[in-house]
Amino acid sequence: MPKWIYFSRTSEIPSGGHKAITINGTPIVLFNLEGEYYAIENRCTHQDFPLSEGQIIDNQITCPLHGAQFNIKTGEVTAPPAFMDVATFAVRIVEDIIQVEIP
Repeated sequence: MPKWIYFSRTSEIPSGGHKAITINGTPIVLFNLEGEYYAIENRCTHQDFPLSEGQIIDNQITCPLHGAQFNIKTGEVTAPPAFMDVATFAVRIVEDIIQVEIP
């Protein structure tokens, strides 16, 4: 049964910023894109490298290891060498607390 887990306070992640943590053994990175929050697995599906170390342009994150790109909002691969999407997680805000739903 999925459950909502504390991730951060909204004040800790400015617009355009991100924060990475591990929840129950799963590395997750949460992005603030113009006040909207999105969470994806913090692991490139090509070589298991942390995506949180990559460059963010618009709603794309680029893996710094080999340049694979992913859509932050959907987890979809948008540029090779990766061919598998990254997992996404539902996000909700309760007052100023950001929570992520973990399966």
